[in-house]
Amino acid sequence: MEYYFYDMNSIESFAFFITFLLGGVTLIGCFMILIILKSKSLKLSRYFLALALLGLVQHLVTYLLFTTQLIKQWPHLFGIGYPLLFLAGPSFYLFVKSYGDFTFRLKKVDILHSLPFIIVLGILIPKYFDEATTKLVMINYYYEILPNGMVSFSVWLQNSLHLILLLGYAIVSFLYINKRDKKNSVLLKRFCVLLTLLALTELVLQTGFLLSGASAITAEIVLSGLMSIAILLLGYWIVDIKQVLPVLEGIKYKTSPLSDIRAEQIQKELETYFKEEASYLNPNLKIADVSDAINVPSHHISQVLSEQLKVNFYEMVNTHRIEKAKEMLCSGALEKLSVQAIGEECGFSSKTSFYRAFKKVTQTTPTAFFNKHKE
Repeated sequence: MEYYFYDMNSIESFAFFITFLLGGVTLIGCFMILIILKSKSLKLSRYFLALALLGLVQHLVTYLLFTTQLIKQWPHLFGIGYPLLFLAGPSFYLFVKSYGDFTFRLKKVDILHSLPFIIVLGILIPKYFDEATTKLVMINYYYEILPNGMVSFSVWLQNSLHLILLLGYAIVSFLYINKRDKKNSVLLKRFCVLLTLLALTELVLQTGFLLSGASAITAEIVLSGLMSIAILLLGYWIVDIKQVLPVLEGIKYKTSPLSDIRAEQIQKELETYFKEEASYLNPNLKIADVSDAINVPSHHISQVLSEQLKVNFYEMVNTHRIEKAKEMLCSGALEKLSVQAIGEECGFSSKTSFYRAFKKVTQTTPTAFFNKHKE
């Protein structure tokens, strides 16, 4: 009896820890969604990232309702957010496609990505209007021991379909990043690998739980812990995206000792430096290099660029590079050099990054710009 009492205490302690973890991560996830939506520099891609994160965070709320057994008191909340899980994968893929591409627009074919969500929502809508007693029967089923070895493929598929979808989109997103020269691709690849590991691990564990006859609530506790860790990592990496950071820098700069007069001086020093030194032609130029050259702390340079010019360091560098490219194109350089060679002469590391930056600044391609000038 003493051993049993100790074991029950351990279970209760573990359940309390999981509940505390889920509640905390849910709040962090909601905060990150607000940060993402506030980041106007992310343009359209912020909505896709926020929606992908919302799909994961709302599932934590479901886990929380089950681990605390509050779902029995509020049975009408059962399954209400489940369809959003089928938007997590597609939304993440569209985020990867649109991130850094300010010319990205949704096409009619992109509606196909929402089909799983629409189908699942259509199936569940009638069930949302069931009586509370009917929903309680289903809820209690999740607390029972599953039949050992008696799980059919259809049951497994029904429980795993959202994970299969997330896994597929994470892999496709990774392949897309490899194919395209995406800015901050290392960070995006981390996202892809994390979601791939999350979906794959949960698939394996969920299959094991179904076949072993463990209670569904036991599975929910373990899987919720994994998803919490994944969301915490996503949140940590999200604030590392250069185009999300300005949202947080606005708060940081309020306490900065940099005066308006000194900020104007730094702005003039930067303009002089880039005009005379042409350091932007160096494809490996970093803000630390400029900081050493003009003897100004790099965080002060970032603050001046953000507050005075409303750009980040890489946007400013690319603007100078594009101006140089326009000069070369106007002088007829395209008749002697390829587009890639001109881009490399101006400091771009690849043809793709040159095309993207040129189109962002001029709203046209280098070839079209040259032809128009020639006419």
